[in-house]
Formats: sequence, C-alpha cells, structure tokens
Amino acid sequence: MSDLRFVITFIWAFLLTQMINFILNSLSGGGQLYPEIGLLFAVLITLIVFFLDVVMKPRHNYTEDKQ
Repeated sequence: MSDLRFVITFIWAFLLTQMINFILNSLSGGGQLYPEIGLLFAVLITLIVFFLDVVMKPRHNYTEDKQ
C-alpha cells in the first residue's frame, strides 16, 4: 500500500477546505478566519478515504476456476 496517495489526498483536502473556508467566511461578512476548521476537515476527509480504501479492497482472490 502506498502511503504517498494519502499524503496527496491530505494536501488536496487541506487546500480545498481552506479555499471553502475562506469563501464562506468572506460571504458571511469577513470576520476572523479560523484555519483550524479547514485542517480538521482535511484530516477527517483523509481518514474517510483511508477507511474506504481498507474496506473496499477484496480480501481473497475469487478468480479460481471451479471445475
């Protein structure tokens, strides 16, 4: 299992959640920006992707010929 894909997933999730956080903050009046919220969501998204990767992998090879 390659750990690099989860690092890239975290980076993209972090960047996208920070952009969403900034846009929503700007639409609501532009108060104080809390980057911790984007970080929390980025970690949550990465954990969900990791969990889905583990759950969706086949456990056995069912391509045996049944004769």
